[in-house]
Amino acid sequence: MHSDDEQLNTLKEWWSKNGKPLVAGVVIAVAGVGGWKGWEHHQISQAVSASDLYIELTQVVAQGVGESRDQQAQALIDRLTQEYASSVYADYARLFAARLAVERDALEEAESHLQAALSATRIEAIELVARLRLARILHSQEQLDEALAILDVQDSAGFTTEFQSLRGDLLMAKGDTFAAREAYERALEASQMIGESAPLVEIKLDSLAHQGEA
Repeated sequence: MHSDDEQLNTLKEWWSKNGKPLVAGVVIAVAGVGGWKGWEHHQISQAVSASDLYIELTQVVAQGVGESRDQQAQALIDRLTQEYASSVYADYARLFAARLAVERDALEEAESHLQAALSATRIEAIELVARLRLARILHSQEQLDEALAILDVQDSAGFTTEFQSLRGDLLMAKGDTFAAREAYERALEASQMIGESAPLVEIKLDSLAHQGEA
């Protein structure tokens, strides 16, 4: 068994060789934790700020219509899309911008906002909403093939009823009543699977049946 002096000398030698690297490692580790905590705090702070701006935007838009409202809303939209460009609130802001543009009948501007939302978002639901709204605008402009292409996704998730119903409308506008009926049937089936009704889709199917297409 080593004596206390021998143990102390051994410890001194070990510390001489390994002490500084060990302390450096601990310092780096602590700094890393501190850095992570700082980054985490920054992210939370950013999210809270973006959320506050988004709430303010919804309140402004809810005020009604008018140039003053639009100017206030646009200022908030600009801040959200520029200062918090990668946040979900920026995605929502782009959808709001498109909505306001549609209200002014500025359809090309609305298309631009929706395309930006499609390019930027990482949220599936937002992408699907943007696709639906963009396809509706294209439908109103009689750009039927372009609208159908926008709706061409592998999985429309919880928006299947809306996607297939709009797809049916587009196919009807193209004169393809058979394919339109199939789309409406898929829309109705999707709504029934989640326990919801789709009276407008049923009316469209009934109309086709009376035309002898069912």
